[in-house]
Amino acid sequence: MQGRALSEAELADERKRLTAIALRMVDTEGRDACSLRGVAAAAGISRSTPYGYFADKEALLDAVRVAALHQLADGCEVALAEGTDVVTRLRGVGQAYLDFALEHPALYTILFEPVPPGPESAAAVARYRALAEAPLREAHALGLTVLPPERLAHVLWAATHGLIGLRQAGKLHHGISFETALADVRDTLAFGFVPRSAS
Repeated sequence: MQGRALSEAELADERKRLTAIALRMVDTEGRDACSLRGVAAAAGISRSTPYGYFADKEALLDAVRVAALHQLADGCEVALAEGTDVVTRLRGVGQAYLDFALEHPALYTILFEPVPPGPESAAAVARYRALAEAPLREAHALGLTVLPPERLAHVLWAATHGLIGLRQAGKLHHGISFETALADVRDTLAFGFVPRSAS
């Protein structure tokens, strides 16, 4: 006898559960270790069941990317809530990005895979950007920065992502630690974007 059909809410909950399992797999074992069969085994369900929620492995990884983006956004949200002024909020959001990249390198890496964004991915990106750019908009409104927030966000992102990429590739040499390089990048960018009086 067939069991009862799951409700929409139950289907959504199960998809979320399977996504969380896949996210942990990618996070701890790497992208290639994640599979629909592996998720089924970890979830205690039949091998075919995950296909009712994800068409293939790429669809599963798309769901992992969305979940990873929300995890990153959650960190930014906490940093904004804990910040006591615009400076601590700026630093907090930047640190949340770094913490995510360094503590979850496999998840960070799959965020930059060249795949077309779906509606859920676009929504997750929009949420992250709104949170990450919030202290930049605040700083700009206070006259603390020169570039518009959306432009400054891309400059900061490019510099930070580049430095993280060099660290992950083991290309930081010449006796310069990641922490020193990061501090130098922050100081240089801060000097370049604060307003300066005409001489």
